[in-house]
Amino acid sequence: MQLLTFMLNDIRFGIPVSDVESIETPMRVVGVPEAPAHIRGIMNLHGEVIPVYSLADRFGYGERKIQNIIVARMEGMKIGLEVERVDEILEVQDRYVTPMPTIMNASQHCFNDVVSYHKELIVMFDVSHLIPETEREKIQKLLKDRAAGPDKG
Repeated sequence: MQLLTFMLNDIRFGIPVSDVESIETPMRVVGVPEAPAHIRGIMNLHGEVIPVYSLADRFGYGERKIQNIIVARMEGMKIGLEVERVDEILEVQDRYVTPMPTIMNASQHCFNDVVSYHKELIVMFDVSHLIPETEREKIQKLLKDRAAGPDKG
């Protein structure tokens, strides 16, 4: 499996390359009133409006210097994930992937596995479990309303 690794709060995370649409440099993010939790706003990426999600805020890391936005696919929707920096793409064999200890995954359901890579642990990030269904629905409504424009509804 190929993993895109990124850093956040001195922790190395990995996301399957198959979930990644693109890697972007920070761009203008427009704040939206009453946006769902941890959504910093929306950005225009090649004519497509995409929500931008603050992983640092979600995981309680406070303000971080954001160098990249990973645009990931999450159940039929694209979302920009703010990260301190993208690291590299690794080829990881399945035998090096182990389940995250249950106690560590209790409050954050998006960390199901951990990879042992050259004596380093990489926390596997599952974007499909990042945002609860109710929040995803709010984000989709936000995007739909934004696409309709202020005069259309």
